[in-house]
Amino acid sequence: MELFIANCTKQDHQFTYMLFENTRPFMERIRAGAQIKIKGTHDEIDQIIKQHEVYGLIPVEKIKGKFSGMAYKIDKPINVEAIENGIDVRDQTIIDRATEARKITAVASDQHISEKAQQMGLKQKAPLEIEIVEEKKNFTDNEPKFEQTIEVVKDGIAPKGRGRPRKT
Repeated sequence: MELFIANCTKQDHQFTYMLFENTRPFMERIRAGAQIKIKGTHDEIDQIIKQHEVYGLIPVEKIKGKFSGMAYKIDKPINVEAIENGIDVRDQTIIDRATEARKITAVASDQHISEKAQQMGLKQKAPLEIEIVEEKKNFTDNEPKFEQTIEVVKDGIAPKGRGRPRKT
């Protein structure tokens, strides 16, 4: 039997595994976007898969949201399209996780500011708005940059309007 393991991340991975009859670990380097082949018996292949399932190793057919970046297939090499799809899904997983972390950070910051205001006998009158802007690396850097604005809306506090107020 053969086990093909694909690295659907953008960095190299040291794939380490152990077998029943051998006390020393085996290590294979999987380059970013590449795959390796491990030959073994049915029981050995099963053991390797079980060792790494807890770390997110999944069959290549099941690649979808919240993907760790490592996938496998038994007895057939993993095609390039499946690896590319895995890289795209992994990228989206990382983007979603980062977006959620920024939202959680904004809410925690708002709560901290609100608590400090209460300690000083003040009341928070406006919602917190956090703007994240990626800076240019140098003067000639013309690549598109990351920008995100997170507004923490609370009950009883009206969201901040955009632009100038209208004349009445």
